[in-house]
Amino acid sequence: MNRRQDIALGALGVLLAFGACEAIGRAGIVRRGYLPPASEVLARAAELAADRTFLDGVAVTLRAWALGLALASAIAIPLGLLLGSVPVIDEAVRAVIEFLRPLPSVALIPLVSLLLGSGTGTEVALITYASVWPILFNTVHGLSETDPVAKDTLRAFGFGRLAVLLHVELPATAPFIAAGLRISAATALILAIATELLSGFGQGLGIFIAQSQQATNGTRDVLAGVVWAGVLGLVINGVLVRLERLVFPWTAGRRGRGGAGGVRRGGLAVARRDGPDGARRDGSDPARSAGSGDRRSEGGGEATAGGTAAGGAPP
Repeated sequence: MNRRQDIALGALGVLLAFGACEAIGRAGIVRRGYLPPASEVLARAAELAADRTFLDGVAVTLRAWALGLALASAIAIPLGLLLGSVPVIDEAVRAVIEFLRPLPSVALIPLVSLLLGSGTGTEVALITYASVWPILFNTVHGLSETDPVAKDTLRAFGFGRLAVLLHVELPATAPFIAAGLRISAATALILAIATELLSGFGQGLGIFIAQSQQATNGTRDVLAGVVWAGVLGLVINGVLVRLERLVFPWTAGRRGRGGAGGVRRGGLAVARRDGPDGARRDGSDPARSAGSGDRRSEGGGEATAGGTAAGGAPP
């Protein structure tokens, strides 16, 4: 399926969803106070684009999102490289990581609010906590997928551990880190809006939704805020996917629908690479995968980035 067909099917799905919501809203199956027609919601969302106060709130949410994601990357990437490079440390902290990882970030909002108070500090802390895990686990897994022949070759020429890390392991792990970063970006946006929504005061997209919920006939504004949240997530994911394809054009495998792609191992979907000789670097049976080939994007002929991170904490 080529890119035009993908776009056409995506547009068709959006139109069908829009038509269903419009029909339900106008047929009176659900009261308009609970579910306004989709056209009214979209019209209100368009009006908000000219509302300076609303746009300032969106900017506050995006600022917290960016800060939390940047902090998560600064923590997870070095820690992942350390854990993936030193098995003793990995074994020593594995129990602590597995204890912290399943904790829902939203459940920590009261505790973090008591420690840091209400405001950007609490929001950034929760975003950072939730966003660390996909990047961390993909970094560790990427190191484990590094070609051992390349590492042994550098060692044979007298390169030290740091040189092997910088010249072989880190470049090979970069597509995995990018995949984890893309998933963490979505998680960070969820936590940014959820924290604002549950706190109920301040400024941000979540605050707008929370205040609209309390207003009379505010359902339309609530749904318009949700539309804005969805559009932000779609734009962020699209930008990161495009960057992956530009920075890592050699990554094999085309991302399937919903952003999934690559090879899944133990609940972790990872980017799949081909070696220079065409052999799979994901440990799959060459005889089984030889007939499948690589799915290339039409027009440019370059391989699109693949791989989706998992293993993060529930938001």
